[in-house]
Amino acid sequence: MDCLNDAVSLAVVKCPPDPSLDTDLLYFTEIIVCDELEIPPQKPDKEEITNVIMNIVVTDIEQITVDLGDGVIRYKVAVSGTIKLGIEYSALVPDQQVHFAHFEIPFQAVIGERPCDPLTNRGLIDDPAFDIANYQVNVCLEHDQYHQLNHRTIKAILVLLLWLEPTP
Repeated sequence: MDCLNDAVSLAVVKCPPDPSLDTDLLYFTEIIVCDELEIPPQKPDKEEITNVIMNIVVTDIEQITVDLGDGVIRYKVAVSGTIKLGIEYSALVPDQQVHFAHFEIPFQAVIGERPCDPLTNRGLIDDPAFDIANYQVNVCLEHDQYHQLNHRTIKAILVLLLWLEPTP
């Protein structure tokens, strides 16, 4: 993997959502990304994590048309990307050297209308004039946890909030 900050994202990474917006978060989703990360074989065993850096990169945004057979066209937005994660750790050796391991964790999400009502919008965007070109996709890392499963394996648990804001 190249440097964590070398990729250009199609979304804005910001936390939390801007409270000054006049609108509530109408189009959003939350996802949990879990992955077991293996320290590369050329690196020493891990004693403990000393630092984590990341870059969330959205690589694809697509507006999807949904036809439920009732004559009304609805939409959802599919978002794909990669979490570029760098974990700095102390080695499980007498001099406890610091090492750095790079990981890429893919994610996918579907943004829809909230609140989701199974009888009306079913979580789909029910606006005939909806056009993703009029919105900015935003992403926020709301929570992250790292668990040492053994000296070579880390379990990463990441919670992402993705939402749409109208472009000015």
